[in-house]
Formats: sequence, C-alpha cells, structure tokens
Amino acid sequence: MERNNLSTNVFGLNYDQIDYLIEQHDTPLFIIIRNKLIDNYQAFQSFFPGVEIYYALKANPHPSIIQVLSEIGSSFDVASLQEIQLVLSFGISPQRLIFANTIKRKKGIQFAKENGVSRMTYDNFDEIGKIARVFPEASVILRIKTPSVGSRINLSYKFGAEPQEALDLLLQAKDAGLNPIGISFHVGSPCNNVENYIASLKLVIKIFEQAATKGIHLTTIDIGGGFPLQVYQTQNDEVSVESIGKILTPLLLKYFGKECTFVAEPGRSLVGSAGLLISKVIGRAKRSGKNWYYLDDGYYGTFSAIPFDKSVFEFYTLKDDDEKYPCVLAGPTCDSIDVIADGVMMPEMELDDLVFVPNIGAYSWASATTFNGFDKPKVILV
Repeated sequence: MERNNLSTNVFGLNYDQIDYLIEQHDTPLFIIIRNKLIDNYQAFQSFFPGVEIYYALKANPHPSIIQVLSEIGSSFDVASLQEIQLVLSFGISPQRLIFANTIKRKKGIQFAKENGVSRMTYDNFDEIGKIARVFPEASVILRIKTPSVGSRINLSYKFGAEPQEALDLLLQAKDAGLNPIGISFHVGSPCNNVENYIASLKLVIKIFEQAATKGIHLTTIDIGGGFPLQVYQTQNDEVSVESIGKILTPLLLKYFGKECTFVAEPGRSLVGSAGLLISKVIGRAKRSGKNWYYLDDGYYGTFSAIPFDKSVFEFYTLKDDDEKYPCVLAGPTCDSIDVIADGVMMPEMELDDLVFVPNIGAYSWASATTFNGFDKPKVILV
C-alpha cells in the first residue's frame, strides 16, 4: 500500500493492519471498531446516569455489535419477531428487551409472549385490542407525538398518539386488561435541538398527572433515540450526547424522581462513529469534463444511508496529493441512481485505490441490499 503523510494510522488502523485486512477480506469491507463502540456506550452511560440503555437494533443489527453491547450490559430495543429472535439467540434475558414498534404483527406479539418479552409500545386503539387478544399480560408503553423541529427524520410523522388522546388510550389499555406502565416519545433523528426533548418532557409530565387522577400510576419514561453522532461536547457548540445529557438528566430527576424507570434507545450515537467502510475504485471515466470513479459499494449497499437516512459522508484516500478536484463517486450497479456523491473534492485516483468512509456505522449496512447480485459488504470486528 502506498504510504503518505496523512497519519501514522487511518481511523485507528495502521497501514500494516489495513494491508492485512484487505488481503484477507477484500473490499468492500465494513469494519466495526470495538473500542469505539465500547467507548460510545460508556460515554452515554456517564452522560445519562440512571437511564437504562436499550440499543436500537435497527441502527445496525450485526451479531458482533449485539455480542459486544450485551457483554457490557446493554439492553435492546427490538421491532420485530426476527429482531427478538436474533437478540435472544445470544442468551440475553427477555427482560432486557422492549418491543418498541407501535404497529406489530400478531405473530410477533405471540412470539414475544412465548419468549417472555413482556414490554411493548403502542400508539392507537386498534393496537390495544390486538395486544390484549394475544398477550393480555403485557406491560404497555404509550408512545406520543412530540416536536421534531430541526431533526433530519421526523419520526412523529408516522408514529405517536396525539397528546390529547393519551389519557383515553391509557384508560382503554387498562380496561382491556393490559398493564400501562409508561410513556415514550421520539424527537426525530438525529436531533440537534434540545428544546424538542424539553417540550416532550412537559407533555409527559401532564400525561403522568392526568393518569394519576384516574388511578393509573405510570413508572416508565422512554425518551427514545435520535441522539446525534457527536458524543462528546466540543468547543464549537455542536449539539452532542454530552450536551443533551447535561440538560435532560437533571430535568428527569427534578420532575419524576428516582422512583421512575428512565429508558433511552440510542442507535446512531453508539454505532455511528464505530463503523468504517473501505471501498475500492473499480472503474474510471471522464464524463462532461469531470472525473467519475466507480466504487465496489454504492447506493444499494452501505450508502443506502444516503436515501434512507439522508446521511452525508466524508471520503478519504491514502493519496499524498495536495491537489483535489471535483469528481463523482458512483456505485457498481447498472442503475443510474447509484451515484454516491457529485462534486466531492478528491485527488486523482487510479484503479484499485482505496476510499475510506468513517462514521458510517448506523443505518447503512442495516439497509443494504443485494441488488444486481452484489453482496453486502463483509463485516468484521477489530
């Protein structure tokens, strides 16, 4: 591999390691950096003391991530029968799972019942009847619609009951024989506006008070996910997990006290920066005066994060060139939509040059397909 003055290592890997990994596994190669994953988890714990972490499996369900997180104490937010099955296959207690999908298939609820996953979310009246018929002993958490101002993905567009319907939904769940235990919300993903959390907590306070007057004593607050990729606070005032924790943790204790169970469902903030993609230039062309580089991973693969998660990535090479030129990076499929980046500044590259993409651990490999017969990138843990 050509050496340069970029650094003595690339995102925690030295050149010899990269040579070895490419020789052993080829590209595209999706690398999960174990130490970074653990550091992100432990940082989240320290910034949200007293809050139970339920990793949002949808962010990246690779078995190696489940294994590492389960070993350090994480619980899991699951959304389907298949995700429940996957997590339980590691010997993880069903009490460490929340079935956090407000719209569930009956066979998913049945599987949860048979395997002891007793906590699940809902946000509508039909779901109450569905759960009650299949799993009347279930403990249910009502998800409400909350502000998502400034968030890239507005998850309250599809999920969450109107706050003014909350009391009726709690009462009907109780009347159906279910055990309503709490309220959940999601402020959008990623959320860079702390005011969304504050406004959501105000709604939860009101619902807790209303429920208490009707004899329903709620004990769980699930603040959802949507936490940013940036974990540690920086000097540029960028919103981070740390800065959100400094504001939210005191509010949780102030308004709800230690008798409540607090739950968070981080995904991106745990695995995002723990993922590194290494792709290879497999083709070149000059089109309309611009360099096009075709990579062995694309829009239908790991870069599915671009259409689905609206992600924006940075691209690096090992070229020791100061001069960079606007170019197009495209994927390997025969679909013209398979364009990863247009106008990105890169040095001139040759066939077989490597392209490194950091911070790609979340909502990328999870949604990759095998369109055109191209396999999903191999995943390794280092």
